[in-house]
Amino acid sequence: MALTKTARTLVTSVSKAAASADIFGTIDLEATYGGTLTLKITNGATGPTVQCTANVLIAHNATLPAAAVAGADWKTMYSIGGGLTNNGVTEIAVPIDASVMNLEVQFTGNTGQAVTVEALFSELTSAV
Repeated sequence: MALTKTARTLVTSVSKAAASADIFGTIDLEATYGGTLTLKITNGATGPTVQCTANVLIAHNATLPAAAVAGADWKTMYSIGGGLTNNGVTEIAVPIDASVMNLEVQFTGNTGQAVTVEALFSELTSAV
């Protein structure tokens, strides 16, 4: 069986300023077979006062909802903190089941210092 896999970017590697607005990335998985999500939070030479948190959320909607915090559409699957350590790097891979219809990543919360965040997805697009 041949598999087709597609690299997808939810959040490109970007600096999230201290106490700035949340950064969101969303993807519609309705016509795919799931995949693997990777998250990365990198603290600067001086760690943040309050850590950055990466939230992984799903929505049970037939169409992709607008990016938003957990609530009516988006439901939290996981929350991963980046810690306070100077130059600390937090990386995690999260398998995303084929039953997930919509996926969102939210980076939130860091104060005191900027952090660098990233969310990438290896999508199983088709099995032929």
